[in-house]
Amino acid sequence: MPIYDYKCEECGNFEKMQKMSEPALTECPTCGGEVKRIISKNIGIVFKGSGFYKTDSGSGVKDRIRNLNNERQKDNQALLDGDVKGFVEQSDATAKKVLEA
Repeated sequence: MPIYDYKCEECGNFEKMQKMSEPALTECPTCGGEVKRIISKNIGIVFKGSGFYKTDSGSGVKDRIRNLNNERQKDNQALLDGDVKGFVEQSDATAKKVLEA
């Protein structure tokens, strides 16, 4: 359940844990004064399920992506140098590495 921030004209700011389907508070639970829901800066979102685990984007994945990007840079450099044969060879080697990853 999300925690919403409210501002009471009498008491000041307070937080209230509510279901998303519940309507916003209009009355302060402490003093009964008028309240307005305010937008919070601190949002804590937890994604659960496949693809949202901390280990899904670990350093191993980043290292593999970084290495593949370095290989692609070699492809581009060969092309910029006008070395078409070198570009084709380098591009084929990079394609094999991408398939292996």
